[in-house]
Amino acid sequence: MPNVVLIAGPVVDLASAAWALADAIGLQVVSAGNVFRGHVQQQTSLGKEASRYMQAGRLVPDELIVKAIADALTNADGGWVLYNFPRNIRQAELQTQSGHVPDTVIEVVLTEDQLRLAAQRRVERQIGLDSQQAERRQELLVMYSHSQETYREQVEPLRAYYRAHGLWQTVSGFGDFEDVAARLIPIASASKRHS
Repeated sequence: MPNVVLIAGPVVDLASAAWALADAIGLQVVSAGNVFRGHVQQQTSLGKEASRYMQAGRLVPDELIVKAIADALTNADGGWVLYNFPRNIRQAELQTQSGHVPDTVIEVVLTEDQLRLAAQRRVERQIGLDSQQAERRQELLVMYSHSQETYREQVEPLRAYYRAHGLWQTVSGFGDFEDVAARLIPIASASKRHS
C-alpha cells in the first residue's frame, strides 16, 4: 500500500477527498490537526509539552509536531494518507528523518476563478444568505484571499523540495470530493512503496 501526502490551499475540502481516497484503496487517514489535538486533549506527555508552548503564546516546535505525526504514522496499518502536512521544508525533512517518507505528494489545485467561486461558496455556507451580513461576507472573502496568499508563499519551497525528490504531483480540485478522489486514486495507486 502506498503512503500519500495530500496538500491544498484553504478552500479545498481535503479531508473528504482524503477519506474517499483511503476508502477506495484501503489506506488509513491521518489528520495532522486531529493527531495533535488528540495529544493535547488527552494530556499525553507530548500534549502537555505542546500545551506549555501554546499557553506561553509561542509556536509549538516542528520537532514536537513531527514526533506526534510520526507516532501516528507508525501505528497506521498498511499505507496511509496524511493531509495538510507537512507545511514547511523543516517539517518535511524531519518527517523523512523519522522514516516516514511518502511515496507521492499530491497538491490539489484550483484555478483563480475556481478559488474565488470556492471561497464564495464556503462563505455562503458559513453565514447563509442574510442580506444583513454583507459586511461579514466581505470580511470572510478577504480572509480567504489572504489565507490563499499565505498558502502560496508557504507551499512553493515545499513544491521545490518534493520535486527535487521526484515525489510532487498535482491534480485539479474542481468539483466535489468524489471527483477529486477519482483523480487521486490512479496517482496514489501507481506510486511505489519506499523500502
